[in-house]
Amino acid sequence: MIFTAPDGTRRIVNIPAADSRSGAGAVPEAATARRKELWPTVEEMARAHGLDPLLIDLVIRMESGYNPRALSPKGAQGVMQLMPSTARLYGVIDAFDPFENIGGGVRYLRDLLLRFDSNLALALAAYNAGPEAVARHGGIPPYEETRTYVSSILSAYRSDSPGARLSGGFGKPAAAPPSAAQPAPVAAAALKRPVRPVAVIETGGGRLVSNAVRAGEAPITRRLAFR
Repeated sequence: MIFTAPDGTRRIVNIPAADSRSGAGAVPEAATARRKELWPTVEEMARAHGLDPLLIDLVIRMESGYNPRALSPKGAQGVMQLMPSTARLYGVIDAFDPFENIGGGVRYLRDLLLRFDSNLALALAAYNAGPEAVARHGGIPPYEETRTYVSSILSAYRSDSPGARLSGGFGKPAAAPPSAAQPAPVAAAALKRPVRPVAVIETGGGRLVSNAVRAGEAPITRRLAFR
């Protein structure tokens, strides 16, 4: 398939006719090949919006296995499985264009992190089940799919070899211990916090998230919370 990259150049992404989505074990070979083609865009978009490219990589592996044509039973589209309403909100015209889709998905996850006070578990839960569900339940919703989704990504993100841990699709990851992602309490203010830009800073003590603020304001820096 031929797509227009963010810099205006035309790129070719090879998508095999037969797509393997086993739901267990390592990422299918076809997905690995697609990842190689799209990794430069993942890295560029993630860093441009202050997020860790590895985190975006894991979300994409979980969501679609890097399949630009992925379409979930619920209507989520493309590599980062954007719902049509979310795609419109972030200006994604063609959700099956991987470059557009990744750009929209990265910005959406960034905004979810900001809304939920840099709590990665809650942001991932909101990406899977919707921010309204997280707000309604005051934490990770009691949905098996969502809890497994969150625990799988967090486990892989903290692993020394995260690439071999995920091979899901349409939000259905390989089996993971559900206890790894228990409901996390969240302040009511965080559930309603307006969106503000966010940046991730690498330090010797780990990842820090810093809210970008208007001129004259001091940045709010906090450690990225996993639970």
